[in-house]
Amino acid sequence: MRDSVYYWVMTRPVRPFTALPWTSDLVAVLGDTMGAIGALDARISASSVASAWRIRASWAGYATALRLQRFEIDEIDVFSALVGLPIPHRPPVATMGEPFATYSGWLRSLGDRSEHHWREALPFSFEEPEGWSSAPTLLRALGVLDLWSRRDATINVWLAFPALCARMGLTSSPLPSLALGDPALRTLHGPRVAQLRRLLKTIRENCEDGLARLDRLEKWRRDFAAVIAGELRPGQLEDLGKLALTTPAVSARGVSNRLGMTVSGAGKLLARAAERGLFVEVSGRTSWRVYITSEAGIALGILAAPRGRPPSPPPPSPGLDAVLCAFDREMEAIDRLLEKG
Repeated sequence: MRDSVYYWVMTRPVRPFTALPWTSDLVAVLGDTMGAIGALDARISASSVASAWRIRASWAGYATALRLQRFEIDEIDVFSALVGLPIPHRPPVATMGEPFATYSGWLRSLGDRSEHHWREALPFSFEEPEGWSSAPTLLRALGVLDLWSRRDATINVWLAFPALCARMGLTSSPLPSLALGDPALRTLHGPRVAQLRRLLKTIRENCEDGLARLDRLEKWRRDFAAVIAGELRPGQLEDLGKLALTTPAVSARGVSNRLGMTVSGAGKLLARAAERGLFVEVSGRTSWRVYITSEAGIALGILAAPRGRPPSPPPPSPGLDAVLCAFDREMEAIDRLLEKG
């Protein structure tokens, strides 16, 4: 029965996205979505915390792809499993298979700067569908995703969309926020226009969420620099702040191993950082505490987002500028090392 249903789906005539009738509503949704992609891509291209943002966005994108594969896994579960740090009061993920096995390879592929044509990545022979020549690039990309989803039953199809968008010229680099899809593409359940509108809405919402995450991360960077600039003896507080960009949730033992200090000293350093608002203690324990940066805690749903008008950024100062410049130089050096690796 299952094979007969699959055969029916594969042989049923399907109208491609590029040939669907246009309405004013659909044009408006497409325009809003393309604007959201452009806004996020422009900000990421100019941000000094782009590499840190990509790591955080990859957790959200991978969680989305897992849910599309029917895994009941949230972003916080992906984060906990990949960072190797259990989240207090969060039960461990109980699922069949190895849901996180594909993540490392996918994350490496997001940094691929090769200029291969997008067709080279397709695991099937692609023939241009009806309306292809006159369709906008975003609609073409979604058309490829649509065809790909019925030829690949794995998670790879949803994870491939960010790189596909980059190679088709929609973005300057792969954006993990664009990992998405729709199970209805595989079963052809529901009207095709509704499927397309749903995908466009999801892309727009993901891009808006990506911008909000970037705003919070850049604010945390400024706050970190302001704290360091105001410290008479920052010591390893500066190293802890840089570590937080790649590992936003830490324990004293983890900091001890990464920064080469005693567990007791690492605990005192984390408490000091928490006093200055760089970290928040989320374990509720008196020992073996877990700390997380505020921006990551909000993204993962551990902390509530602040309400009201955000406070003004700290005024420019020579000390703050010096810290930010040194920080940006070191982040660029890290990015170059990651590209070589």
